[in-house]
Amino acid sequence: MKKIFFTLLSIAALSCSDFLEVDLPNDQLTADLIFEDAQLAKAAMAGVYRSLEEKGFLSGSSTGGGVYMGCYADELVSYEVNTSNLSQFYRTTVNPQSTAIKNLWNDSYAQVYAINRIIAGLDASAGIESAVKDKLLGEAYFLRAFLHFYLTQTYGGVPYVTSVDYRENTTVYKKSVTEVMQKALEDLSVSERLLSEQSDAVARIRPTKTAVYALQSRIHLYLQNWDLAIAASSKVISNGAYVVETDLAKTFKKESRSSIWQLEPIRAGNNTREGALYTLLSAPPTQVSLTLDLVNSFEVSDKRRQSWIGSKNDIQQNTFFFASKYKQANVSATTLEHSIVLRVEEQYLIRAEAYLKKNLNLLAVADVNVIRSRAGLPILTYSNESQLMSAILNERKHELFTEFGHRFYDLKRLGILDVWIAFYKPQWRTFNQDLPLPESELLLNQNLLPQNNGY
Repeated sequence: MKKIFFTLLSIAALSCSDFLEVDLPNDQLTADLIFEDAQLAKAAMAGVYRSLEEKGFLSGSSTGGGVYMGCYADELVSYEVNTSNLSQFYRTTVNPQSTAIKNLWNDSYAQVYAINRIIAGLDASAGIESAVKDKLLGEAYFLRAFLHFYLTQTYGGVPYVTSVDYRENTTVYKKSVTEVMQKALEDLSVSERLLSEQSDAVARIRPTKTAVYALQSRIHLYLQNWDLAIAASSKVISNGAYVVETDLAKTFKKESRSSIWQLEPIRAGNNTREGALYTLLSAPPTQVSLTLDLVNSFEVSDKRRQSWIGSKNDIQQNTFFFASKYKQANVSATTLEHSIVLRVEEQYLIRAEAYLKKNLNLLAVADVNVIRSRAGLPILTYSNESQLMSAILNERKHELFTEFGHRFYDLKRLGILDVWIAFYKPQWRTFNQDLPLPESELLLNQNLLPQNNGY
């Protein structure tokens, strides 16, 4: 049975172009055998989580979406050679042939494919009890929605892939951003029905119904569905199991009370890839550091500046700053930190923005002040809508920096990328708001044409 399990994982690990180019006549037989055994089905899902932690949009590694989009926006400086993946994002020179562009796409769709195999296998299974099946299916639909959210916010129009038929996938058409987001909401509706309210474990390493609400609120914010964003975020905030950590030093511990969903490191004693990537053990940096613009934008009394940003001097006493949300850069006796994907603080800022758009300004101010008070900052009083929106964006900048590209996606959805990034990066062009579609994928599937504007 172990051989069968690892065969499926090998199939799931193929790149999009790989699995689109080969026939897999024995794949369905393999899947049928796996999804008649609960433990093997759970192991197949564990393989998806391992992939998410290792690569793609949700990985905190040096090839993950978070560091790429941090370099692409105004959070990070790259010190790698100009032709490296990080520097291509930092210098806005990514192109349809870029390795990083192709890998983000292929890794994400390979993960989607693995998820779709699990959904298809579980749907056809008669050998797994309904409680286990529902939990795994709920997680799978949630993850499929999450991945497509990042794909469409990064590349623009993309396919929403739900099939395990490789022939069908070779001819799949793009959907508009709005269509992809709506499809993600449909998947989340299924997930909401299947998952429980909260995790039955201290470590919140599997999505729950609360994680579904958190992602729904974000998608509704992006779609400007203000009432629905308020309703979804309120469900999270009203759940007493998820509260803002008043101690900033505990926010990114694996036991954090504000954590909604987090990715567990692969091995016991390992900590986050973010901690290993961002922590400067010596200077000058060889990969990335925080931009001075970001560091200097914090208010003097902001405790987040003190707790979440570190510094290191080189021998010439030049100071370089780094994200220190995760304190563990190395292996420890036991795992101390997980990569937190969703946390409750974002929900207050989502609801504040939605309240503002509904002209419920006092409620918006109250939510912003929850975050500001925890950071040791004076509370805001309402002045006007423009200033309050600026305050919300500012809090998002300082609360969510170096977390899965929030800064880039915020500036993009608000239509102010050109204002902020063109000032910081003179080479920036409006079309850069969407990454190019990988040229290799356009050659495989002509239905993905046309290429994004400007490329």
